[in-house]
Amino acid sequence: MSTTAARSRARAWPAVAQVGLVAGGAGLLEFLTQSGYISPMVLPPPTEIVGKLGEIVPSNVFLDDLGSTAITVFSAFAIGAIIGLLIGIAFWKLPFVGAVFEPYLVSMYSMPALVFYPILLALLGLSKAPIVVIAASMALIPIALNTMVALRAIKSTLPKLGTSLNCTRRQIYWKILAPAATPLVVPGLVLGFIYAMIGTIAMEFILASNGIGFRIGYYYRSFDVVDMYAYILVASIIAIIVNVALNRLERRIRRDMQ
Repeated sequence: MSTTAARSRARAWPAVAQVGLVAGGAGLLEFLTQSGYISPMVLPPPTEIVGKLGEIVPSNVFLDDLGSTAITVFSAFAIGAIIGLLIGIAFWKLPFVGAVFEPYLVSMYSMPALVFYPILLALLGLSKAPIVVIAASMALIPIALNTMVALRAIKSTLPKLGTSLNCTRRQIYWKILAPAATPLVVPGLVLGFIYAMIGTIAMEFILASNGIGFRIGYYYRSFDVVDMYAYILVASIIAIIVNVALNRLERRIRRDMQ
């Protein structure tokens, strides 16, 4: 057996185990719900949830909710990425500023941004704006911290080498510093996007009038358990797909930068 085939098989086994774990868990829940050990008001049978999912996904309501959530997530991520990168660069470029404000940024990382929603609600009203602000604030913190760490980890010999080669300041930043920092900046961007998605869906549950998070909350308050779990399953599937895609992108970038 060739080395490539052995590596492919080694990578395939964890995926097989993960699929088996999901299938086994779904089968166990199906048995417990169908046999009455779990009340259908607590958890409907998985087959019923999947059947409802087949009705929801092709509907215009779902497409509107998906579009609304996607726009909010990408808007929040774009704002958080721009501000986070600028903050990370500022903390690296101005060590005194970084030393003063870094502890506050780290403490905000451990504090849920959702606690600020009453203030934002009073300032911005019932609109998408509070959702975007909170999701963006959740996204910018890991991006800023990773950017700062990435730039601080660059060896001082690299910009000196660029200067010795008569590179301009712009060339040093874009041709030397940016590529050197990329392997650590990208994980921060990946984490920032995930946080933007978490913040958006969580805030839609409270504030929005449409979106996936709103729909979960709407069916929860209406005691429509099957539809609620179907939308929860949708959110879980989207999160898994996004996470897998971003992790593959991160690994590819790291491999190309080596």
